[in-house]
Amino acid sequence: MRINFDVSELAAFVAVAERLNFRAASEALFISPSALSRRIDRLEDALGLRLFERTTRRVALTEDGRHFLAHASDALASLENAISDVSERAVRRTGVVTIACIPSVANHLLPKVLTTFAALHPHTRIRMLDQSAPLVLQAVSDGTADFGINFLGAQDPTIDFSAVVKERYLLAVPAGHRLAGQRAVGWEALVDERFVSLASGSGNRMLLDNAMAQAKARPVAHVEANHVEGAMALVRAGLGVSAVPGLALSGSSPADIVGVPLVRPSVSRTLGLISRKGHQLAAQPAELAKLLIQSLRSSASILTKSKVTDSRPAADLR
Repeated sequence: MRINFDVSELAAFVAVAERLNFRAASEALFISPSALSRRIDRLEDALGLRLFERTTRRVALTEDGRHFLAHASDALASLENAISDVSERAVRRTGVVTIACIPSVANHLLPKVLTTFAALHPHTRIRMLDQSAPLVLQAVSDGTADFGINFLGAQDPTIDFSAVVKERYLLAVPAGHRLAGQRAVGWEALVDERFVSLASGSGNRMLLDNAMAQAKARPVAHVEANHVEGAMALVRAGLGVSAVPGLALSGSSPADIVGVPLVRPSVSRTLGLISRKGHQLAAQPAELAKLLIQSLRSSASILTKSKVTDSRPAADLR
């Protein structure tokens, strides 16, 4: 049988069937009772069936009406789902791309990458979650972010981790500090230094604590900062020295802060692209991820040859 009625008539039938009251249904649909009645009449004519028993005092579904209601409700729900799905796909194409990344990447690499991406996709909104490594991992795992850049996640069974670059930790010291001219510094040499530590529970702190546990002697934290950028600011102010990833020094002048390779033991972290296990990135998030990976690799190459390490045997990023 050819369908010769429209969706508005189907919606009118469902509204009346659910309320068994024409006035209440008309108010729900924001049309007049007479307009609603005409829609029901057209639907009944198209079907060749009476769907309601109507008197001045009551409205009731006929047997055919009750049978048709189940199919009509399912049809409307399926149509609404189809419209919602198409709308969501359209939003994903020109909607929002969410990236979660650790602060050192957010501060030193992401602005330039996002500028390039925004020029290519001016109508796409960008949401940046610059958070600690555990929170970046959580944002990707629970779907808040499309993808992330992190050094945690390789051992997480819910995460796909694609390594991009290996980044070495350096001792950040003021330019005039006694250790600034050293080719490398062992942890035991920091015992008498005022040491700026990162907050307990942070991903960086966990890596550094594991390294210091292997050292012959370890420094005592005199000051604690939540993030690497905060630790760098404290070093810059002369409050102490700190172990930071090489990327954190990429924007610093050697006349301001110097990075000295840490040894006995050396410490490094692998930065990678993380996404939900088995999840394929949509076109725009995938494009942004590609741009960011290119920037990370380019930065790694520049830092390896930079003034921070040009006279020293160790590279910041490999």
